[in-house]
Amino acid sequence: MKQDIFTGKMFRRLFVPSLWASVGLAFSDMADALVVGWRMGETGLAAIGMTLPLFMVINLFMHGFGIGGSVRYAQLLGAGKREEAVDSFLRVLQLSLGVSCILALAVNLFPHITLGLLGAGAAGEELYRQTGAYVRLIALGAPVFFLNYILNYYLRADGQQKRASAGFLAGTLVDIGLNLVLVLLLDLGTAGAALATVAGSAAAAATYLPGLLGRRGSLYLKRVRPAWGEALSCLRTGLSSSVQYVYQLIFLLIATRTLLNCFGQTGVAVFDMVQNASYLILYLYDAAAKALQPLAGTFHGEKNREAAARSLGLGLGWGLGLGSAAALLVALFPRWVCAAFGLSGAEALTMGTLALRLYCLSSLFAGAGILLETYFQSVERERDAFVLATLRGCAVLLPVTLLLAVAWPQSLWWTFPITEVLSLGAFLLWRRIQPVRGEPFPAQRIFRRQIRSSTGELGNLSGEVEEFCERWGASPRQRYLVDLTIEEVGVVIISKAFSSQPDGYLQLTLIACEDGGFQLHVRDNAAGFDPFSLVTGRVGEEAEFDMDAMGMLLVKKQARDFFYRQYQGFNTLVISI
Repeated sequence: MKQDIFTGKMFRRLFVPSLWASVGLAFSDMADALVVGWRMGETGLAAIGMTLPLFMVINLFMHGFGIGGSVRYAQLLGAGKREEAVDSFLRVLQLSLGVSCILALAVNLFPHITLGLLGAGAAGEELYRQTGAYVRLIALGAPVFFLNYILNYYLRADGQQKRASAGFLAGTLVDIGLNLVLVLLLDLGTAGAALATVAGSAAAAATYLPGLLGRRGSLYLKRVRPAWGEALSCLRTGLSSSVQYVYQLIFLLIATRTLLNCFGQTGVAVFDMVQNASYLILYLYDAAAKALQPLAGTFHGEKNREAAARSLGLGLGWGLGLGSAAALLVALFPRWVCAAFGLSGAEALTMGTLALRLYCLSSLFAGAGILLETYFQSVERERDAFVLATLRGCAVLLPVTLLLAVAWPQSLWWTFPITEVLSLGAFLLWRRIQPVRGEPFPAQRIFRRQIRSSTGELGNLSGEVEEFCERWGASPRQRYLVDLTIEEVGVVIISKAFSSQPDGYLQLTLIACEDGGFQLHVRDNAAGFDPFSLVTGRVGEEAEFDMDAMGMLLVKKQARDFFYRQYQGFNTLVISI
């Protein structure tokens, strides 16, 4: 029989809109540098480059809350705990917006300190003035950035990837459009670029807000008491990946100061061009990671390690394939990329060509690292994610950067390939000598079968299920209830949902929980159908009597809790017995 018809289809449904959104986001994030480069040349491009460390601070918390919180949300939904999942979302949102407001106030109350830390040059110089204008407005927009990205993470985990992609598209169009108006037409310089960036994020967030009404997914708004401990726990999970932004902050401060000393603003302008051009490649990996993350988290919540591993394979295949193709194009036509960012001088073109090609060389290893980090985090292997992120962003990156900055500053561009190759190699070596610390859940406690939509195949499972329950100490009543639940749910799905669909499949996962209970996960490929929504009249009444509905009513009364949702085109049931 055909095996695992669900994982590949679920990944593709997540990946296609994520891909379009990531391509749009890449152009959106490049919009400031592209338009400012055209209008202001090296000075404007260098000013935006000097601001990159501030973005790393914003990214640290923004993605930390978004990644960690959405992983927790996907796991809770996968376990059938909708109310706990929504409470967790709202608490993360509360704390994250508070952090963003503090960041916005700190930068704008102490702008000279901020610009000094960024190394923006002497006060009064054009580079200093343009950097200051950009920094203040970007900091003021921090709450909008946080709301935008965190909602996007949660909507994807909630199965609302179309709305998440639509928000990215809306934000991209607003950002690019306002950049053209404010920078090219009104000549507002870096301030205009910053305003366009904030407005784009606001447009994306506004697009996401209807997704919190609970109509298409499980997210909704309500009053909830703050729980800083829970929100910080989600942040700690997210930091296993977003900690990379701390390391990038240090790297950027070292790199921009070194290049400014060696090559002047031309070196910083080329550096900013490489950083922005990298979005064309890295965001393809990010698209695969965004598809991988909620899928692996959901399968992990279902204790389905095989499907989680298959989702990793799909992420690596699609991400590395598309990322490598994009890197090849950039490496073949580097002067076109330089010209797109307004770099035209002989020195800038020569330097830019070398820097772009070296970056492209490193991107394949970088993409593998990004996808592995995402997977490890999604399946609660935070130690692996933390080690890989630390190698890529600190333990290898910073020593290599410092060595080249001090000994061979003109060769600083070699930092990219050296770091990525050594980091991935060191991590793979570490994994060989460091075994996984225990199984997160014993595989023997999991019973999983995939069957066709046939009552005959369903009936054949009865003996295996009873033997599994007895092996894990189920009482006679528990064995009866488990068998009853599987039979009633399966029969209702087959008779109602698959009545006109001959190629139906059901995936049944029965988990013997360590507290003595049992949890049943059912996934099917029928059209949207919730077995718990069936109603029936009483025998002898005019209303139609439905025996299947009576069976589901009995299951509802006997179950400890139950949860239904349609996720990535498939029906999913979670029933605790």
